[in-house]
Amino acid sequence: MNAHGVRYLVVGAHAVAFHARPRATKDLDVLIEPTATNARKVLAALRDFFEGAELGYSEQDVTDPRWIIQLGVAPVRIDLMSEMPGFGNFETAWRNRVDAAFGCVPAHYLGLDELIGAKGAVDRPQDRADLRILKRAKSGIRLRSTTRSSRRRRTTRRG
Repeated sequence: MNAHGVRYLVVGAHAVAFHARPRATKDLDVLIEPTATNARKVLAALRDFFEGAELGYSEQDVTDPRWIIQLGVAPVRIDLMSEMPGFGNFETAWRNRVDAAFGCVPAHYLGLDELIGAKGAVDRPQDRADLRILKRAKSGIRLRSTTRSSRRRRTTRRG
């Protein structure tokens, strides 16, 4: 996507991991700018990624807010969407993005305030949990690691 100049934002669990704390997820959620120009870039990037294979998506499919284009199978699925509730429009989110690495690849992440708004607009248990973690991260509260070794250390100190 970067090579084609696609305007996209990493959202969902990977954005939560970037801003606050990693958690298990089944996919990579990517919000794309819903314009015809950007849709053409997305389709070109997909053609390159899939070595010229025709995937059957149109510009309208890419920009239609009712569609989520799912590539791959969980837990390594990529979900491309052109709309997300809770943070206004893409242009505002783009201006407030955070550019950082996704692994070793440059990426654009949804800003923390917009991610908090998006998580607050969805009433699912995981989104409510993410929202609590994101608000703590925004307030500067250090989040405790949930790795196995950190749990073992905490248990050892108490014993």
